Amino acid sequence: MNILVFTKNWLGDVIFETPAIRAIKENFPNSHLVAVTPRQCVPILEANPYVDEIIPFNDRSEEKGLIRKWRFIQKLKAHRIDKAYLFHRAQKHAWIAYLAGARERIGYDTKWRRYLLTRFISEKEELIHDVEYFLNLLQADGLKISGDYPYEFYFLPEDERKVQALLIEHGLKTEKLVAINPGANWIPKRWPPSYFRELAHRLVDHFGVQIVLTGSAQDRAVADEILNGNSSFVSLAGKTTIREAGALFSKCRLVVSNDTGPLHIASGVGANVLGLFGPTASRETAPLGRGRNVIIHYFPEGVKLPWMGKKFPSRWMELISVEDVFRTIETEKLLV
Repeated sequence: MNILVFTKNWLGDVIFETPAIRAIKENFPNSHLVAVTPRQCVPILEANPYVDEIIPFNDRSEEKGLIRKWRFIQKLKAHRIDKAYLFHRAQKHAWIAYLAGARERIGYDTKWRRYLLTRFISEKEELIHDVEYFLNLLQADGLKISGDYPYEFYFLPEDERKVQALLIEHGLKTEKLVAINPGANWIPKRWPPSYFRELAHRLVDHFGVQIVLTGSAQDRAVADEILNGNSSFVSLAGKTTIREAGALFSKCRLVVSNDTGPLHIASGVGANVLGLFGPTASRETAPLGRGRNVIIHYFPEGVKLPWMGKKFPSRWMELISVEDVFRTIETEKLLV
């Protein structure tokens, strides 16, 4: 049996889909599971033991335009897909599965695509976690979902070797390591850099830990702002790939992060995490990996989440104090 999974577009979304991917493979252990995913998400799935094949799909670049989309559809058609699970909600993905000849096409009844699906599922009205959202689709198709399904993040041996070399190079010891991830793809989700700096100093003074700053190349500026010339902290922002970040987080005693993809990478490898949430709906996107998952979520009274207004309040994440975060680490015994 050939099974197609059409993933969503973002790093966090694809991580949230890993329990569903695992469940598909457990229900159909002899299947050939093909994941269609944006190119930036390919590294996440390359190490996933439940994925047999990955096909990159970028309809705003490589597959942009009718001719290129048609070639892509023909490529999928050659796979003779028996089942297609459309985790992505867009109509165009349902069209592609239909035109590629997938015999069964299962997805949520969104974007006026009911007539393209062989089984369409109504979305629940209440807020549920995204992990549950994808698993519910499988249950509605009759798949057996039993036991606990935390999401997972995988990396390869070469990723771990690279990280081990970085730790040795910077004199970092895993028994003392705390990672701070200060970036986020949306600025309103960011806790102030000065707050991260103060928290880092307090953790060093109180727990005797070593601080490593993580993130992409775009996060180097905010990491440098936290460093502020302090040579006792180490910045690896922009120095690790996505999977290497997972290998690094797996060696940390604690990861403190804004609400962003690396928070879920850390949670997915089993690290203790403390997530700082503001204008998003933590009920849908809180960390739900294999380690200790703790969040602090501040939002003004009466505000509907996720926040979708045009004018962001002048103060939001600043109202989560350093003392709040430090005391949470103490009371939750995240560094014991």
